Amino acid sequence: MNIILTGFMGTGKTSVGKRLAKRMGWRFVDVDHLIETSAKISIPEIFAQRGEAVFRRLERRWISRTIHDRHQVIATGGGAFVDPQSRARLRLSGPVICLTATPQAVLARVGRKIATRPLLAKSRDPLARIRTLLRQRAPAYAKADLAIDTSHLGVEEVVERLWRELAPYLCRSWQYVQEHAMELAHRYGGKYIVVVEDRIIASGPTQLEAYHNAPHRMTGKRDAGIYYIPLPEESLTALCTT
Repeated sequence: MNIILTGFMGTGKTSVGKRLAKRMGWRFVDVDHLIETSAKISIPEIFAQRGEAVFRRLERRWISRTIHDRHQVIATGGGAFVDPQSRARLRLSGPVICLTATPQAVLARVGRKIATRPLLAKSRDPLARIRTLLRQRAPAYAKADLAIDTSHLGVEEVVERLWRELAPYLCRSWQYVQEHAMELAHRYGGKYIVVVEDRIIASGPTQLEAYHNAPHRMTGKRDAGIYYIPLPEESLTALCTT
């Protein structure tokens, strides 16, 4: 499973995504960054030199590739969820959270870098343009599983809200590991453990050995997971699922 952050520019997808991924021990993936790295030019340059249609094709391609991995917090560009093909793929990958903000908040956040925003850079009235784009995208954004208005929230406040809201989507075994991280670090630090719901059924020095040590009838359960437990002196935010 992945967690997808979508929404308009300036709503905090990247900063919130990085912080949420760190808290969960998952990998953060910025689709726009993948596009720029592969194209070897910036997104404004892609829009200027190749056009929006080419950018959307690149966006669909990278979304299609990215969703095949698991345990990622994926941040998409503001228009990705509007595209029906990309939207369908993202929704199959995991819960989609749409971060929102008022037009005034968006403008305040992107104002100094407005030249790097292709959809706003040439507008004589950026605020009116933001309002228009938000109206156009509203039907698509409404299809997200959850919406959070970040207009008056800091990054940590948004992450805390997400943490509470996402609990029903996370398997119980993952929640157990998170809730008992320090206790597990002292008992199983440096090892892998197999957890089914809120029970540890096996452990081992490698993922494979932990799996083989577990009763096979248990490892196929929906809420089963194999997790690496860091040593107590290691940062608990490094906790990762495998």
